[in-house]
Amino acid sequence: MASTNIVAEPSASMILPGTFSDYATSVQSAALVTTRLAATTLPPDIEFHRSIHVSFAAELDSLSTRVLRLTNRLVRLAGSVDSSAVGCGTLDGEEDVLDGFKSLIVDPVDRLFERTDMCLDDYLGRKKEPAITVSALPNQSNNTSKKPSAPRGRLDPALQHASHLPKPQLLFNTKVDNRNESPYIPARTLEHKWCARVPLGYIFHDQDESGSMDEEEKQKLSAHPYYYELTHPTFPTHLFYPSPTTNRPASLTGTDVSKHIYVSTPSALLSMATKLKTAKEIAVDLEHHSYRTYRGFLCLMQISTREEDFIIDLLVPSVRDSIGNALSEIFADPEIVKVFHGAESDIVWLQQDFNIFVVGLFDTYHASRALDFQQHGLANLLEAFCDFIPDKRYQLADWRIRPLPEEMLTYARSDTHFLLYIYDRLRLSLIERAQTVIAPEATFSTAISAIIRGTISDQPAHVLLNDVLARSTRTALRLYDREAYDAEFGVGTGGWDTLARKWNKGALTNSAGETNGVRGGVIGEVYRVVHRWREDIAKEEDESTRYVLPNHQLFIVAERSPSNAAQLLGLFSHASVPPVLRRRAGELAEVIKSTVERVTSSEVAVGAVAAIINVEEIGPAASTEVVVEETAKSKLWGSVKVSSSVVQRTSSSSLFGPRTAVADEGSSYSASRSSLFGAALPSRMTPQSSVPIISTSRNKFSDLVTRIHRTLVIAPNQPQITQVGSQIVSQSSVSSGSASTQPAIPFSSMAPAEAPDGILGQVEIPFIPTDQRQPRLAPVSDDTIVVVGQARQKKRKRIKTTVLGKPQTRDQDDMGEDEAFDYATVPNLLDDLPPAPEELDTRKKKKQKAKGTGVIEYGNFRAPPRDMREVKSGNKTHTFR
Repeated sequence: MASTNIVAEPSASMILPGTFSDYATSVQSAALVTTRLAATTLPPDIEFHRSIHVSFAAELDSLSTRVLRLTNRLVRLAGSVDSSAVGCGTLDGEEDVLDGFKSLIVDPVDRLFERTDMCLDDYLGRKKEPAITVSALPNQSNNTSKKPSAPRGRLDPALQHASHLPKPQLLFNTKVDNRNESPYIPARTLEHKWCARVPLGYIFHDQDESGSMDEEEKQKLSAHPYYYELTHPTFPTHLFYPSPTTNRPASLTGTDVSKHIYVSTPSALLSMATKLKTAKEIAVDLEHHSYRTYRGFLCLMQISTREEDFIIDLLVPSVRDSIGNALSEIFADPEIVKVFHGAESDIVWLQQDFNIFVVGLFDTYHASRALDFQQHGLANLLEAFCDFIPDKRYQLADWRIRPLPEEMLTYARSDTHFLLYIYDRLRLSLIERAQTVIAPEATFSTAISAIIRGTISDQPAHVLLNDVLARSTRTALRLYDREAYDAEFGVGTGGWDTLARKWNKGALTNSAGETNGVRGGVIGEVYRVVHRWREDIAKEEDESTRYVLPNHQLFIVAERSPSNAAQLLGLFSHASVPPVLRRRAGELAEVIKSTVERVTSSEVAVGAVAAIINVEEIGPAASTEVVVEETAKSKLWGSVKVSSSVVQRTSSSSLFGPRTAVADEGSSYSASRSSLFGAALPSRMTPQSSVPIISTSRNKFSDLVTRIHRTLVIAPNQPQITQVGSQIVSQSSVSSGSASTQPAIPFSSMAPAEAPDGILGQVEIPFIPTDQRQPRLAPVSDDTIVVVGQARQKKRKRIKTTVLGKPQTRDQDDMGEDEAFDYATVPNLLDDLPPAPEELDTRKKKKQKAKGTGVIEYGNFRAPPRDMREVKSGNKTHTFR
């Protein structure tokens, strides 16, 4: 019987899939009954019953010990399963239950429930692997080493711009002709078309596509030799079925470092090509140089397979000449998938240097875009998938350096060493996401949709993968194009209008306003000429435009417009002057000077013709002919004579009055004397003058000159004319100070005063410097008395008027004539004289009076004593004043 119980007891405690639901129901009901009984049946005075019932107390203690033992066992089991639990405590009594109930009971139970839910999700198939697996962060409590961060700071200038290196392009067997701006036609340069479905020189296209093509697509159809192969792709089957288990490549740093093969001979190149032909996919990346050359050239090529990394030195002339024949077939084979990251520039560089065209491209950049990554750079993919942080500073390094430093080799290998692993992970993520989130095909462009219809897979799980392949194919359809320089409109990537818009120079763009027929004025014309000079010099010396003259220095030169080499080099510091500009500074300065002369002379010529006559009334019988002949002269650029025989027949003018005479063609009228210039003008205009000669009324012109000159002369506004007896005395302010007397003229019949030259107005007083003025001395009454200095002048008395406006009578002493005022003794505004000593003394007294004693006294109260006004502490050393 006992043996039967022993055998039956384990079988009854076993939990089977069929009995799990019944077991879970029984456990929940038992837990509820126990909790309800514990909360309702126990008396509140349990301690009293323990004291009077010994058997009850013993049974209660035994049950409590059993519960504590079971609880401690569960806590230990939970701590052994959960590795994140920190420490495991025990419950020894009532105090431990009250104090550590949450940390020892609640938290482990919660973790057990979470693990139970996760296991149930795995068992039912609800939990899936994430699309992107990011390595979990290590436990901070047990981790003493931090994750390495990306190197910061600027790269060593010797690695970024190795200016001491000779130009390797001078040793190339194929010389680059920078002057050749003819279109790039691959059919003329290709020797053989590998893996061709359409023979070289033939154009095949679908009938329904010819009408829907735009101009750019038609140009690619006629120029791209692999257009039909790219638009009708046949991708290999293994591309659509990636392996769910992929192995990460060996690390590039540390003890487990994989080796690479450096290819620098034609034999090594052929050996590498033999290995690549057997591969199903290869990872490719290129390193380009464009600073010490006009069009740029490739320096390094990195190719990786599943087993090896190859570094190809493209600066070796023999390898450079053999690269096209060795790799053209591999890159054109659609059965070998070529994995790039950001292949927009790589496709063009391969065509430019080696006439290599890529068929079967997979661009991981487009894959990261399809998966909606936040960042799409290769460094971000390497960090997310491979936990490797590359040193992106070497992206701007000078890849002409030979031999390559170890750091640059590591960076170059990292671009392709992990790329096939990333390619596998991205394909798995694209297939998994397509099964959950299906992107509508209507969002694709027309060209991409046409390529998608040409892919070999039509399964719903491959929708996003097809999209990535289609976008990669559009990238492979790019063509290298030699851009011609547009000097007129400045369009294109290297045009002057594009550069001005990029630097936000609105006054230098193509849409800038014209000044006298010149777009942008002198600065705009100089900017375009200097930009063209920089372009020509860069082509001639096979240098980049940035090396000849950087963009910011180009704008400085255009704005300053120096006229000689010294001024040009003085615009920059000695260290910042480009070497090419230092050698050819005189040439550029001469170009700028000739441009400024040409533009300035044209502006002066156009401005000299602008003579405007405001015509108010034009009569039918008017026959006045006005001939304007001007000569513009510049102090810097010479004279320009502009003649225009424009005939205007006017009856009157608002400025010059009615027409009085008819001028013959080529004749002019002018005043005999100018109130402003003094001497009479010549009958014809001199070459040095730029004022047009226009016939007009003499009286009206004299009135106009008088009104203008009244605001310019130094003398009083109007001379006083007084009638004394039979004579009229004109008191005028002249430099000599003496009064002038004229014959008597009846006051009633006297005409307005006229200047000696016949122009109304007063006599102008010229400005006389202080050292040349002659003060008027007082008359000497006695020869024996010598008066030294200047006699004291009498003050001028003003005539007081009564209420009725009649002048009062003077005394007998003041009946005489007022003495004329001597203007020579009065300081002039044009004099730069120091103040008089009396004036300085007055200023000092006013300043001292304003300063006072420093004590404000008001009322009749006395100021406080001195000891109460002084500071008693602080600043006793008089450090602060």
